Amino acid sequence: MMYDTSGATASQLDIVARELAVVSRRIGDATQQARGLAAATDWQAKAAQAFHSLADEWAREISSLGCLAETARVAAAQARDAAWRQFEAGC
Repeated sequence: MMYDTSGATASQLDIVARELAVVSRRIGDATQQARGLAAATDWQAKAAQAFHSLADEWAREISSLGCLAETARVAAAQARDAAWRQFEAGC
């Protein structure tokens, strides 16, 4: 006997999409904080210039993670929607 698990799959993908949205927001917050640290640095000292450079690089890396998280969230939401359509078609 075959059981349709697309409803359960859709529910699980809904959780994944919601959690990835949280991750994406937190990455955005971390990016802003890193950019704020770089902007607040006194540019006079060599150490401050080095810190600013590293903080900028870190902010760019974090920002790229936000793009990945958002892409994964959209993919999970699309998979969830497809699973719901399959579940509803089977009813």
